[in-house]
Amino acid sequence: MLGARSLASLMMLLGVLAGCGEEPASNDAAVEPEVPPPSPGASAPPASPHPDEPMDQLEQSVADRLAPRLVVDGLHLDYVDCPRWPEGLPAAVECRGYVDGVVGDVDVELTKSARGRVEFDARLDDGILATRRLVERLEHEGYTRVDCGNSPVYPAQPGLRIVCRVHSDGQTLHMEAEVTDGQGAVRIEKW
Repeated sequence: MLGARSLASLMMLLGVLAGCGEEPASNDAAVEPEVPPPSPGASAPPASPHPDEPMDQLEQSVADRLAPRLVVDGLHLDYVDCPRWPEGLPAAVECRGYVDGVVGDVDVELTKSARGRVEFDARLDDGILATRRLVERLEHEGYTRVDCGNSPVYPAQPGLRIVCRVHSDGQTLHMEAEVTDGQGAVRIEKW
């Protein structure tokens, strides 16, 4: 039979052995917090309100011609604001296009037809990055279920970073598109 002293020693030894291999709990232990995956998109671009006055004849004509072209990229042309046309032909006029609240440059080339009528061509130039184009680029690179956020357009500001969630080989990945110039060029890297 064990005496009280032997029993206490045995209990202490069992307590020490039971704790072997375990690290003592410490409040100072570095616990890596679980980082949630980034949300697709970027900070919502600040809306640029267009002028209140109605568009003049040239601005309305440019808007009517340009708007259907932008719909292909999932964009909506809200307004075109052009400087006063000097009336001479041929002429080049640089207007501002308000596309989903983001301002971009619209180049307008005015010419005279053989019948003496004024003709023009207009195209959205710099300042706008269509999200649909970014999605199409990633899909072309083989990614599926591409999600680059809810905004259809971002300003083409160098340094702007847009996160896209993609799928590849059964995995969910995150890509980051960084705008590298004011024309909307982007460099894409894995997150």
